[in-house]
Amino acid sequence: MVFLFYGSNSFAARQQIAKLVAEYVKKSGDNFGVERIDGTKVKPEELRASLQAAPFLSRSRLVIIEDLGANKAIAAKIEDHIKDVPDTTVAVFYEPNIDQRTVYFKSLKAAAKTIVFEPLPPHKLQQWVAREAATAEATIEQGAAQRLLELSGEDQWRLSHEVAKLAAYGTPITAEAVETLVEESHTETIFNLVEAMTAGNTATAMRLYRQLRDDGQHEVYMLSMVIWQLRNLLLAKTAGATSPPQLAKTAGMSSFVAGKMLAKRHLFTEDQLKAAFLQAVDTDYQIKSGAGSPDILVEQLILYVASQVPA
Repeated sequence: MVFLFYGSNSFAARQQIAKLVAEYVKKSGDNFGVERIDGTKVKPEELRASLQAAPFLSRSRLVIIEDLGANKAIAAKIEDHIKDVPDTTVAVFYEPNIDQRTVYFKSLKAAAKTIVFEPLPPHKLQQWVAREAATAEATIEQGAAQRLLELSGEDQWRLSHEVAKLAAYGTPITAEAVETLVEESHTETIFNLVEAMTAGNTATAMRLYRQLRDDGQHEVYMLSMVIWQLRNLLLAKTAGATSPPQLAKTAGMSSFVAGKMLAKRHLFTEDQLKAAFLQAVDTDYQIKSGAGSPDILVEQLILYVASQVPA
């Protein structure tokens, strides 16, 4: 049997792989038949031998191959490697990032059982946080879970770590505990920067920008995130009556981000967002064309956007 795991939710994908390995070891009594392959480095003959090998010291084999799509010497001819996989072997191809236009993806998808691992939408992510707390022998208040998501975002790796830390601090996990122990993610800080800019709050916007700079964030990266946030807000503002999953599908963002944009869009006018977005794009062009210091140009953008808001 051949599986294809892909999608940006690496936490869920790796949890599923770990579950497969655990089930295999429980069933066989050992891990002799488990093999992990770095797809970026494996040679064609090595992969073929691994996939077609008979079990040794076990009744079956579990072969996990990661990032094979980056190995162009093999990817384009993947059909030749998977067509003779014996019934005693389960092959799992894991691709955190994959170009769905490639022959590799299309061939694997046609031949394999495919599972897509996407970021959880907000309501499911909140349910997952509650389950993580229960696993850590704690409970979490609904308001605390919501605040945790606001501060940490949708990264389940970070959320898992934060929940474990909060559970060790005490149960039930409260909003006050979250405020005390959880640091705001840079993405959230950048959103707050955008909110301050477009609200005309120059002092707050500049403070947040300098805070990010002090934390080691590069000006060009921050500008790209500002553009991304403005773009998402503008799409949400002009979307009319829609749900987070619908906006996520049409605008190419996760349901979590879409839900946040829809919840915040009432804070801005469409003209504000359009003007800010165009100015941010122009600033990006100026930086790339060498028109000035990136740090100065980003500060000028913040000051310009904030100054355009009526007092």
